[in-house]
Amino acid sequence: MRNRSVRTRRPNPLRSLPAVSAAAALFALTACGGPDLAEAEHYTDLSDQPMAASGIELATVDGEPWGFTDVAEDRLTLLFFGYTSCPDVCPMTMAEINLALEQSGDDADGFDVVMVSSDPARDTDEQLRSWLDRFDPDFQGVRGDIDDTVRAALDYGVPIDAPEETEGEYLVTHGGRILVLTPGGEAAGMFAEGVEADQIAPLLPVLLTELL
Repeated sequence: MRNRSVRTRRPNPLRSLPAVSAAAALFALTACGGPDLAEAEHYTDLSDQPMAASGIELATVDGEPWGFTDVAEDRLTLLFFGYTSCPDVCPMTMAEINLALEQSGDDADGFDVVMVSSDPARDTDEQLRSWLDRFDPDFQGVRGDIDDTVRAALDYGVPIDAPEETEGEYLVTHGGRILVLTPGGEAAGMFAEGVEADQIAPLLPVLLTELL
């Protein structure tokens, strides 16, 4: 039997930017000196025409039913579609989100983080929970039928495909964007793939002010 190797269907290596230059280049400043969502280089502001919440129903790693309209009513949700055996983008994305929240101080309390598995056949509840605990035990894992997951991702403009095996390789896709969901599950914006903590953190207090 051939050993199966796992790779991401669309590899997306992250670029490393110096923190100071990244922060300086990110934002046009408003009159009050804060970052402007509409001008942020690594953020797409959809607040004027948010994307409707997906109606797909999945489940948490605790086995509780979960839908995208079930996000917190008093917080924003950072949503990512990924999988635990991803070699690069998914763990880097979770690490950058975690670091950004640490940098944001008390503003971190205004955010939940949810990762929806794009490889639910192998990402068991236990595996997904254990993997997320490496970053923050408060990060929520969600999984469900892969066809439902693909439809939910597409509802938010995130193109993923069901995993497939070909020529001994197990191919899995993941999302690249970090979606910002408002209470009710609408996507009011998204961070670009490869965004770093120093690019996320300055926007978090602005998102809370603008969207809650």
